[in-house]
Amino acid sequence: MLITGLIFLSTLMLAQNVLNDTVYELSQVRITSSRLNNFSTGLKIQKFDSLTLDLNKDLSLAGLISTQTPIYIKSYGQGSLATISFRGTSATHTGIYWNGIRLNPPNIEMEDLSLIPSSFFNSVGILHGGSGSLFGNGNIGGSIHLRNEPDFRKDKKFNIGISAGSFQNYSASAGYEFSDGKWWSGTRLIYHNAKNDFPYTNLEDKTEKRQNAALLQYGIMQDVYRLIKNRHLFGASFWYQFTDRQIPGSLTEKQDDATQKDESVRALVKWKKFQKKGYLTAKAAFLHNDLHYFNPDTITVLMIENKIKTNTLTGEVLINHKLNRRFILNGGINYRYDKCKTIAYKEDAVRNTIGIYTSVLYLLPSINWKADVNLRQEFYNNSWAPFTPSFGAEGKIWKFVSGKINISRNFRSPTFNELYWYPLGNKDLKPEISWNEEASLIFRLDKNPDKFYSDFIITGYNSLIDNYILWLPVTADVWMPKNIQKVWARGIEIEENAKFKVKKVNCKISFAYTYSRSTNREKTGENDRSYNKQLIYVPEHSFSGQAMFVFRGFVFSYLQSFTGERYVTRDCSEFLPAYNIGDLQLSKTFDIKMKKIKVQFEIHNIWDEEYHAIQNFPMPGRYFRFLINFIL
Repeated sequence: MLITGLIFLSTLMLAQNVLNDTVYELSQVRITSSRLNNFSTGLKIQKFDSLTLDLNKDLSLAGLISTQTPIYIKSYGQGSLATISFRGTSATHTGIYWNGIRLNPPNIEMEDLSLIPSSFFNSVGILHGGSGSLFGNGNIGGSIHLRNEPDFRKDKKFNIGISAGSFQNYSASAGYEFSDGKWWSGTRLIYHNAKNDFPYTNLEDKTEKRQNAALLQYGIMQDVYRLIKNRHLFGASFWYQFTDRQIPGSLTEKQDDATQKDESVRALVKWKKFQKKGYLTAKAAFLHNDLHYFNPDTITVLMIENKIKTNTLTGEVLINHKLNRRFILNGGINYRYDKCKTIAYKEDAVRNTIGIYTSVLYLLPSINWKADVNLRQEFYNNSWAPFTPSFGAEGKIWKFVSGKINISRNFRSPTFNELYWYPLGNKDLKPEISWNEEASLIFRLDKNPDKFYSDFIITGYNSLIDNYILWLPVTADVWMPKNIQKVWARGIEIEENAKFKVKKVNCKISFAYTYSRSTNREKTGENDRSYNKQLIYVPEHSFSGQAMFVFRGFVFSYLQSFTGERYVTRDCSEFLPAYNIGDLQLSKTFDIKMKKIKVQFEIHNIWDEEYHAIQNFPMPGRYFRFLINFIL
C-alpha cells in the first residue's frame, strides 16, 4: 500500500534570523517554505543566491559546490564520478533531495554529483550536520536540497544558452517559465558533449592527453503547478536524463575502453491544502535508475559487463498546525519501497521502509528566540531502525550577536551492496549510529542592508559514529564489509559574507574556512595502524573565497579555493599534496528592447595548478569557456 504524501511547504523562515510567528501570505502566492527552513533550528543552512546560480548554471552540482564552498568533492576527473565528503564523513552520509524526495540509490546510497546539472533548479540549499530526525536514513554529515519553487506572479521568460570550452567541451541549455496567476510552468533542457582530452603529466614525467574520457549528456525537467483560490496547490514534476560516458583509467594501469551509461526517470506529484492555522500536504514519487557498465578489456580478452537497475516508490503525508502564537506542530508518515536488480546479487534486493515523525516548534518573540524538538522512528524489513531525536535552539544574544545549538541522533542503514553483493555481502550488518552536536555564533551588521551587510559565522561541530561499516580483507583478494570501526569527526567552520556599495558598484566579498578532524577510534586488530589516524580523503584544512563586483550589467567574479593534504592510506603513511585553484568569471548583459543578451567568459584553474583530487587520477590545468545566453 503506497502512502502518498510529502514534507514540504510551510512558512518562510530563514534559518538564521526568522523567529516570528508563522505567517501564510497567500496574497503573494509565492510558495517558498519547507521543513528544511522551519524545523532545522540550530543547524547551519547555506543557500546559493540567484546571481550565483545564474553565473554557474553551466556547471554540474559538483562544480557548483566545489567552486562556491570549502566542501570537499572527490572527483575522478572532468566528466567523471564526483562524490561529496561532508564534515569528515563519507558520501553515503550525505542525502541528496529533489523537492523533498531522497535521490540516493539504495545499492550504494551515494549520488554522482557530476551527473546533476545545476541549471535544472532555482533553489539549491545545503544543510550542514545531522538531520535524521527530519529526513531519515543517511543524513549524518549533511544534506543537499534541490528545488524548483513556483512563482505565480504573471510573467513569461524564455532563455537559450550555448557554451564552448577547452578540450572540445560544448553545451546548450534552454528554459521557459510561464505564469498567469493560477498556473505556473517551468521547462528546462540541457545538452552536453565533451571529449575531456586535457593534457597531464604521467608517472614518467611526460605530457600526454587524457584518453577515454568523453561524455555525452542530455535531459529535460518539467514542472507544472496549479493554484486554486489560494487554498489548494497541485504540482507535478518530471525529470529525465541520459548520460553516456567513457571511464578513464588511473595512471598506474593501462588504458582500456570502459564505458558507462546512466539513464534516470524521476516523477512526482504533490498536493497542498492551506488551512486557517496550518496546512495539509501529500506527495508521491517514482524514481528509476538504469546503469550499464561495459569493459571489453581488450588486453586479456575478458569482457566485463554489469547492469544495475533500481526502482523506488515513495509517498508521504504531512500535517502542520499552529496551536497558538507560540506553538507549531508538524507530523507525518512516510513510506518508501526500494528494489535493485543486478547480476552481482543472487536475487533481487528489496527494502520496505516506514517512517513516522513529529516536530514541535516553540517561538519566543519577546526575546527573539525559537526552539524545536524533532522525533522520528523508522521501520524497515521487519526491523526497527534506531530512534532519531533532535533538539535545536537559536536566537539573539545581544544586539548584533546571535547563537545556535543543535543535538541530534542519526543513523545509516547498510546499502544493498554491503548486504547482498555476492559472495561478499554481509547480511548481519547493523546500522551505523551517530550522535551529532554543533553550536554557532553569528555576528550580523545589517542596519542599512542596501549599503552594507555583513554576516560572520563561527560553527563548531562534533559527531561520533558507531558501528561504522568498513570493507576489510578476508584473504589477500577477498574483502567483506563489517561493523568494525568507530569514527570521531569534529571541526570548526568560519564563514564571512559581506555586501556593500561603492558609488554605483555593488560588491560582494565572502570566504569560508573549514578545519575537519576525522579519526578512527577503534582498532580492527592488533596490527591496525589506522587507530587515531585521519580518515582517507578527508582534508583537515579547506578554504574558499570570492570577490564579486557588479556595475552597469558587468559582473566580475574571482574565486579562490584551497584543499589541504589528504591521506590515501589508512595508516596515513602516504598523502596527496594540497592544491590551490583560482577561477575568473567576467560577464556582461546587454539590454536590447525586450531582450537581454548575456555574454560570459571564464578562466578555470587560472594559475595552472597540477593536482589530483583522487590518487592517480589527474585533473585539468588551465582551461577556458565562453558562454552566450539569450533572454526574452
